[in-house]
Amino acid sequence: MSQPELDFIAQNGLKPRSFWRLPNAVWWVARIGTAGYSPRIRRRLAVTNVIAAMVSLMTIPYIVLYALYDWYGLLPAIIAFSPQLLFYALTPYFHRYGPIAGALYLCMMWLIFGVGYCMFFGRDSGLHFYFLPGAAASLLVFGSERLLVSACVTIVGLIAFLATEVLFVAPLDFIHVEPFFLHILYYLTVPFAFLLIFTISFFAFKEAAQAETALESEHQFSERLLQNILPQAVAMRLRDHRTQVVADQIPSATILFADIVDFTSRAARWEPQQVIAFLGRVFGQFDAIASAHGLEKIKTIGDAYMVAGGLPEPKSDHEAAVALMALDLLACCRRISEQVGEPVEVRIGLDTGPVVAGVIGTSKLLYDVWGDTVNTAAHMESHGVAGRIQVADCLKSRLEDRFDFELRGEIDVKGKGPMRVWFLIGVKAGGPVSM
Repeated sequence: MSQPELDFIAQNGLKPRSFWRLPNAVWWVARIGTAGYSPRIRRRLAVTNVIAAMVSLMTIPYIVLYALYDWYGLLPAIIAFSPQLLFYALTPYFHRYGPIAGALYLCMMWLIFGVGYCMFFGRDSGLHFYFLPGAAASLLVFGSERLLVSACVTIVGLIAFLATEVLFVAPLDFIHVEPFFLHILYYLTVPFAFLLIFTISFFAFKEAAQAETALESEHQFSERLLQNILPQAVAMRLRDHRTQVVADQIPSATILFADIVDFTSRAARWEPQQVIAFLGRVFGQFDAIASAHGLEKIKTIGDAYMVAGGLPEPKSDHEAAVALMALDLLACCRRISEQVGEPVEVRIGLDTGPVVAGVIGTSKLLYDVWGDTVNTAAHMESHGVAGRIQVADCLKSRLEDRFDFELRGEIDVKGKGPMRVWFLIGVKAGGPVSM
C-alpha cells in the first residue's frame, strides 16, 4: 500500500483494507485542503476533492471533441467551457473557509456550467444527465447533518433537468452542428455520468461501511471495557434490560487480601511514574495468577489487592484455588525481589464463608463483596506478618488434609475479639490438591 494512502488512512481512522487501495494520485488529491478537520469531515472533503477533480478532467475530452469537429464554429463553446478545468480544480482551496465552503463552490460550478452546456447544445446532447450525479452527490459532500442544504441542491438539480427538457430543446442559433455530433456528445456524456454516479455510490458505500466498522469497533471496545470492570457473568446480566440490580447471596466463597509491605515509605521516595510502574508490574503478575486459578479479581485499593473464589459463578473447591494462589503470590514476590534487587513482600489474609456480592452505583460501576467473611479476611491480612499467609480456624479446617499449616496462636481482632489463627505453609507432601 502506498505511503500517501497509509497517511490518509492513519489520519482519518480508516482500516487499511483492499477496497481503499486507490492510485497514489487520487490519494494526493483527496488530501488537499483537509488538514485541521476531524476525521469524519476530512473524509467528506476528500470525496468533494475527488469528484471535483474528475469533473475537471472530464472537460478535456469535450474540448478536444469541439476542436476536432469545428474549431472555428465551436470556438465560443471552447472559450466558455475550457475554464472548467481550472474552476473545478480550485475546489479544495475553499475548504479553508469552512467545512461546507468547498461543497457549496462545487455545486455552484456544477449548476452554472451544467446550465451553460445544455443551453449551448440542447437536450439531444444528453448533457443534462450531469444534473443526476450532482444531485446524488449532494448528501455525500454536505453530510447527513445538513439534510436541508442537500435537499435544496437536489431540487435545484431537478428543476435544471426539467428546464432543459422544456427550454433548451435545440442548440443555440450560432452553434451549427449536425445531429451526428449531438449523438457523439450523448454517447460521451452518458458513460461519464454513469462513472460519476458509480464514484459517488462507491464513496457513499465506503462511508457507510466505515461508520459501521467504527460502530462495531466502539461496541467491541465497550464490551472489553465492561468485562474488564465487571465479571463477564455480571456484565451479561447488566446487558439484559430486565436486570435492574445485581445483588447475590453467595453461600460459600473464599476471600484473599494481599498488601505490599512498606509500600508507603517506598512511594514517598519514588517519582510518580516509578510508583505506577511498580504497582503495574506487581499487580499485573497478580492478575495473571488469579486468571490461571480461575479466580475473580475484585479490586485494588492503593497497594492492597483483593481476590475472591466461588463467585460470581460457583466454583468447586474454591478454598484450595485461593490457597494455591496465595502461595503463588509469595513465589511471585520472591521473583520480583530478585529482579529489582530489594525485598518485595506481601501480607496475605484469607477467609471463607457466606458473602453478599453485587454492583453498586449508577456510574463508574463497581462489583464488590461484603460480609463478615470479607472483614475477617481483611483482618487476617492487616494483623498478619510480612511474607506469610494468615488464615482463621474455619479455612484451616477445610484445607488441613491437603495443605500444611503452622499455628501462630491467638490474636486480638477488632470487632471479633481473640481469634486463633494459622499460617498457610504449603501443599502437603504426597497430597495432591484436587481443583
